[in-house]
Amino acid sequence: MRVALGLGSNLGDRRSTLELVVCRLAVHPGLRLLRASRWYRTPPMRGGTASGWFLNGVALVECGVPLEDLLDFCIGLEASAGRRRQRFWGDRPLDLDLLLAEGVVRDDPRLTLPHPGIAERPFVLQPLLEVWPAARDPRTGTPWADRRPAPGPRPVAVGIPAMSRLDVTAPQRPGVPTG
Repeated sequence: MRVALGLGSNLGDRRSTLELVVCRLAVHPGLRLLRASRWYRTPPMRGGTASGWFLNGVALVECGVPLEDLLDFCIGLEASAGRRRQRFWGDRPLDLDLLLAEGVVRDDPRLTLPHPGIAERPFVLQPLLEVWPAARDPRTGTPWADRRPAPGPRPVAVGIPAMSRLDVTAPQRPGVPTG
């Protein structure tokens, strides 16, 4: 099943952190990286405690593992990058969100799909549509492309992930950590 993952960072070397995540997604044995969006520079969300601008993007993967395993993998990547969940919408070196899983609706304490903030967050919706233009809301069947973007600042594209220039079909890349 196709799964869209939101990627974000506002601390440290944002681009390198996100590039490494894309590499780790590409070499995970239960995933196949299909596409990664451009990187977008965005201000922190209103109402949050983050102080610096964010770099955001979306990766689309073909997922061959249970969604709980993918969620655990993402939480592990966040922890290895130094993320501490102390403040709501606060500063973080890495933020990974499962946004959308093809045909899946889930509402449980650990995982809500589709992510409730997709349509309200231009920094999520714009790169989602870049990697998965035909994506539909599994609750309603409505194409995400038909959603009106929320008011507010628009994300600004600032670069292309390095992985977009590599053959992501290779099962393993020497020198790229997989943990």
